[in-house]
Amino acid sequence: MRKLILTLFLFITLCSFTVSHKAVIVPANNLESVSNPPVNITIPSDKVASMKIKEIEKIFGRKLTIREKIAFKIVQHKIKKALRSQAEGKESKGQTAFILSLIGICLLVVPYANLASLPLAIIGLTMGIKAKKENPNDTKAQTAIILSIVTLGLIVLGIIAIIIWLASWGWWY
Repeated sequence: MRKLILTLFLFITLCSFTVSHKAVIVPANNLESVSNPPVNITIPSDKVASMKIKEIEKIFGRKLTIREKIAFKIVQHKIKKALRSQAEGKESKGQTAFILSLIGICLLVVPYANLASLPLAIIGLTMGIKAKKENPNDTKAQTAIILSIVTLGLIVLGIIAIIIWLASWGWWY
C-alpha cells in the first residue's frame, strides 16, 4: 500500500512540472519593457562562468524566477566545463610528453625493448620543453622533462657500464 501511495505522490509531483503550452501573457505594468527592448549585452563567457545570480538580476533589472535561476546555473556549469576542456587541450602536449617519458623509462628494464627508450626519452624531452614554454604551470610537462633526463642518464650509465665490462673482458688482445 505504501508503494502505491508513494508512486501516486511521485506521479502527481512529476506531472505538476510539465510544460504548459499556453501563450505567454505580458503583465500590464511591464508593457514599456516590451515596447523598448533592452540593447544586446555582450559578456565574455569566462565572466559569465564566475557571475553570481545577483549580478545577472542587476543586468536584467529584475528578479529571476526559479526556472531562470536553475537554467542559469546549468548554463554556467556547461560554460565552466567547456573552459576547463579548452585549458586541458593546452596541456595535451605536456601529457603526451609525460606518457612518452614514462614509457621510455619503463622500457629500460625490458630486454630488446630498451632500445626504444632512447628515442622515446628524446621525443619526451623535446615535447616537454615545448609544452613548458607554452604553459609554464604545466606540471605534467615538468615531470616529463625530469623523467626524460633520468632516462637519458640511466642510458648513459648503462653504456658506460657496458664499456667497462667489455674493457675488463680483454677480448681484443
